[in-house]
Amino acid sequence: MNQLPPVNHIFVDFENVHEVEHSVIGQASIHLTLLLGPNQKKLDANLVEKLLQHAGSVHLVRLANSGRNALDFALAYYVGRAAVLDPSGCFHIISRDAGYDPLVAHLRSNAVRAHRHPDFSGLQSQLNPTAPTASAPAIPRAPTPTKNGATPKPSKAAKQQAQIAPALDEHATRALEHLKSHPKSRPTRQTTLARHIRALLGNKLTEAEATHVIAALRQVGYIDITEKGAITYRL
Repeated sequence: MNQLPPVNHIFVDFENVHEVEHSVIGQASIHLTLLLGPNQKKLDANLVEKLLQHAGSVHLVRLANSGRNALDFALAYYVGRAAVLDPSGCFHIISRDAGYDPLVAHLRSNAVRAHRHPDFSGLQSQLNPTAPTASAPAIPRAPTPTKNGATPKPSKAAKQQAQIAPALDEHATRALEHLKSHPKSRPTRQTTLARHIRALLGNKLTEAEATHVIAALRQVGYIDITEKGAITYRL
């Protein structure tokens, strides 16, 4: 069975790298976290427009206080949190600061796919954006009883789907159940779905956590998302 590619989580040390590759923003299976220091008060208008267009897959973090290595520690925190939420993901730090290398080495020693890139040019080859996207697995129907009332054995596809479904965490499972039971109120845009999930779960989730729920549903094959953020459901 074809498997969807892992989610690429990109963390940009904007104090160190001031240029963001716009083509990366909004790509399928990519979540971007942009970290700014307290003294960085201006962003390029074109970059802001791009970020707003794909707000569901972007997390903007601006530190309130300055200090030695303050942004570095904050970035390490967000990388670690994302690795816990999505252990199958790939994690990319964009920074020329080699001080992140011990963190990357530690993550790799714990079977986390982590990398540091001095700029976005080194990132593109690892993202491999030209690779074909695997199609979402079909959701098998319940077996139909035979004439004598016996239930046929589940197909190979059904067994594979049964193995996939338990991978969803509690938040993604609750969101999936809600979406299945409310077909007429399903959001049609990724940004709207993120807000919908946060509201459904009592606004206890951060934007990044809501995005992780969406990524999990997408990885299993329950939703498809176009480059422009439109959603198709496979429920």
